This record gives sequence, C-alpha cells and structure tokens, in this order.
Amino acid sequence: MVTSYATFVLTQGVQAVLAESFERIHRSNLVGMGVIPLQYKAGDSAESLQLTGHETFTIDLPDNLQTQQDVTVCVS
Repeated sequence: MVTSYATFVLTQGVQAVLAESFERIHRSNLVGMGVIPLQYKAGDSAESLQLTGHETFTIDLPDNLQTQQDVTVCVS
C-alpha cells in the first residue's frame, strides 16, 4: 500500500507531502521517489491552520536542505 501511495503521489506531480507525522517506512518511500515529506510544527495541524485541502502551497527550499530543518510554506 505504501509503495502504491508513493507511486500515486509521484505520478500526480506532487513534489512534497505535508502531514502531522509519518511512519518511518512511509517517509523513506516518499524520499526514495523524490517526494519531500514535510511535517507541521508541534501543535499545528490542517485543522488548526484552517486548511481545507483546496489550497495551493509554495515551498521555499534551500539549496542545502537538511533533515529536521524548518522551511517556509506559503498557502494561497
């Protein structure tokens, strides 16, 4: 199922996934397919940020992205 999900995400042109948390295997599968797994900061969620799923996200990634590094995500 995880590989199927990761494959689906990739074929839809998704370059990043934003979630409250990831199981290690899910994160690894996404990274292996070139999709960046992003996590909300502690205390944040789609609900607390009033996200509906119809937004467009712009993600500012530094050239030397590191694990656990904060990145800026703009929502419109």
